[in-house]
Amino acid sequence: MRAARAAAPPAARRAAAIAEGPRMRLAPPPPDIVIAPRHEHEPLLRALALSLSALERQSALVIALSADPLEGAIDLPPGAPNAMDRAQLQAAAPLYFAAELEAAGLLPTAEQIAGLFASGAIVQPLGPGAQLINTFWRARRERLDASERQAIFARVIETPYFERLMAGLCEAIVAQADGGDLRERVALETACGALGEFLALRMDPMATLAARDIVANINLALGFLRDRMLQAAFAVNSLWQLVAVAGTQQGLSASGVQRRVDQGRAGQTVLLWLAEHYADAAPRIAADDYELIGAAQRWLSGRDAAPAPAAAPALSAAA
Repeated sequence: MRAARAAAPPAARRAAAIAEGPRMRLAPPPPDIVIAPRHEHEPLLRALALSLSALERQSALVIALSADPLEGAIDLPPGAPNAMDRAQLQAAAPLYFAAELEAAGLLPTAEQIAGLFASGAIVQPLGPGAQLINTFWRARRERLDASERQAIFARVIETPYFERLMAGLCEAIVAQADGGDLRERVALETACGALGEFLALRMDPMATLAARDIVANINLALGFLRDRMLQAAFAVNSLWQLVAVAGTQQGLSASGVQRRVDQGRAGQTVLLWLAEHYADAAPRIAADDYELIGAAQRWLSGRDAAPAPAAAPALSAAA
């Protein structure tokens, strides 16, 4: 047998060796890569979670400062930023976010829907969302009403002064995208000081309590406004469409509503950065801080592209 193999041509010997040797086995395929689907309202919910977290930090910081016997013991020049200013500014960012959601009509929509539900005007089945609406309706006398919310927003985020100062800060932040020279760093410091002082003078304890109340109620309202069964009851298929048809006062399309929300998200990011760096003598921004620089640019773009209001139909349940 061996002699026969030796006498065989080389090609035949190789074929015989392959046939007699162990068979080749393919390696098992790599495990599947599972990419979690992105939630439809992920940016909105993330911004809301950021608001709630900022208000919790603000509350903890105020308690810590109140218990510090040295806080306020040193006389600072008038207008000089202090730790309490930073604490107050922590609440200014969520309040601005809430103001933009109010302008978009989110809480007014929730209140109108809750009223329709309580009156029996909504006859379609709503599933678990019905309990959330009922809870929201029963707590109506415990929260700030629309006129009270507007009064707080108008006092703290006073237009056109806030808009002008906010635009100056956002422009100074965007200018840091290329590193920034001395002149641009001075402009950033000046813009931080101007807007920080403006808000610190207006964020009194009442405004802080209002921010907590409004953001908490936004959280409750989103619990049922995002429900598909509720949206179907009003013949719409998205949260923004539901808010857009809430009444003639807002007069925004679904895309216009979402632009106001995006404006609030971007502004909140900028204002939270301001709260952290308001007291810095020479605040700096890394050129690769894309989140902050992008938020500042989006705020400026949203301000320039704000659409003119258009009439919208009153909210009514589908037949």
